[in-house]
Amino acid sequence: MPDTFSGPQTLGTLRSNGWKNVPSQSGIYWWYFPPECVHSFRVTEYCDEQSLNLRMAADGKFCLYVGVAKSLKERMKWHAEQPLKQSALRSGFLSTFRKTLLVLNQIDYATGFDPINQFMDGLDVTWLTTENIDEAKESEAVELTGDVHFPLNIQGNRHAVLKPFIQFLKQQRKAYVAQFLDKRGTPE
Repeated sequence: MPDTFSGPQTLGTLRSNGWKNVPSQSGIYWWYFPPECVHSFRVTEYCDEQSLNLRMAADGKFCLYVGVAKSLKERMKWHAEQPLKQSALRSGFLSTFRKTLLVLNQIDYATGFDPINQFMDGLDVTWLTTENIDEAKESEAVELTGDVHFPLNIQGNRHAVLKPFIQFLKQQRKAYVAQFLDKRGTPE
């Protein structure tokens, strides 16, 4: 099956359509955010704006995250619908992307299911299907080492301009988990 590229689609529309428009094939995907997120997430506070190179869509949204999936449909659903259970936070089996958005939006984990879904429903996503997961991983590696920067990607992101923000993000994520779990890994 040939690779196919989707134009920007709002997550809320994909969710309301039951994910019918999202292929089950492997692929690479990009998340686009309203311009104000670049500042509210503190990206420009930690990164030199003159050196920062973000991909911008025709509607002015910025791509801040790129990912890969064995099944694009399953990955989208996981990012967008994963319940906020203490066990997921405790075990670390929470979508890295979803957790990052909870942290950056300062959404309370205990009551944040509806607020994080509402925020994510306003984001746009595009994707490119690939023949297999290895091809998708190669495409992601090319994206993460290319000229465009993806500040919300923590793993495999080696751009010097993003290093201070990624350190900040790691610290914020760690503090967020500690806020909702005590030292034994149980709810506070």
